Amino acid sequence: MAALMLSPPIALGAEAPAFTSPPAVQGDAVVGATLTAVAAWTGDPAPIAKYVWRRCRATGTGCDPIPDATASQYVVTAADLGFRLGVRIALKNKAGSTDPTPSVTTDVVVATPTPGPAPVPEPPPDPDPAVDPPPAPVTQEERTSFTEPVAPIVSVSARATLLRPFPVVRIRGYFKRGGVRVTLLSVNAPRSAHITVRCSGPGCPLRTLSLASAPARLRPFERFLPAGTVLQVRVTRAGSIGKYARFLIRARSAPARTDLCLMPGRATPAACPTS
Repeated sequence: MAALMLSPPIALGAEAPAFTSPPAVQGDAVVGATLTAVAAWTGDPAPIAKYVWRRCRATGTGCDPIPDATASQYVVTAADLGFRLGVRIALKNKAGSTDPTPSVTTDVVVATPTPGPAPVPEPPPDPDPAVDPPPAPVTQEERTSFTEPVAPIVSVSARATLLRPFPVVRIRGYFKRGGVRVTLLSVNAPRSAHITVRCSGPGCPLRTLSLASAPARLRPFERFLPAGTVLQVRVTRAGSIGKYARFLIRARSAPARTDLCLMPGRATPAACPTS
């Protein structure tokens, strides 16, 4: 007599898991904030949920799993700057399982939730800022590199009102078809300085980046930027003359650079004092 093959028994009343509300992310896309994965589901016995947090490009596509981020909550880190974040949830019980289901991604991660800090009294001069870390290794697609010269510091006679040490903005990279690949964009300035970057044009990973202290690497903009992209870097501190640097990205040429000063109480950049 032929053997009769039987399927594994399923407990009476068991129900395979299913989502009744799709996965979503609660919380602010700000470095240091805690994000929480939320969803609603059914299943009997109660399903076990498996979480996988993912880091996605600013377009919301091209997501990669974040190592060791498998809990229902995730703390946003500096490595997430310029990216969007999302989570996938899979459900399983002895009656069945679901495919991993992705959430809608967050807004692009920023360093601070507000464009700038409240004015504070001017502190004593800070020590010299730290040296920039080395640029990223050169890839095989590199063609011609560029390093923007650092703009000269204004005259000694203006030091009484200058932000000290006076900020230095550096940019390095190499040319690519249709634009440039920026490998370093950094600001050396006193720790008490505030940095704001505004981006306009077709290649912005985010429109505004605000940092409450210096020195800093502006990593969200260390990437390919197409011709026509404009970066404006402002380094300020209440009561002091600050730094303004503007970069116009061009094809097959170093970015066109403009260096000016930011006078206390004025939003429009102006020529630096010379006497």
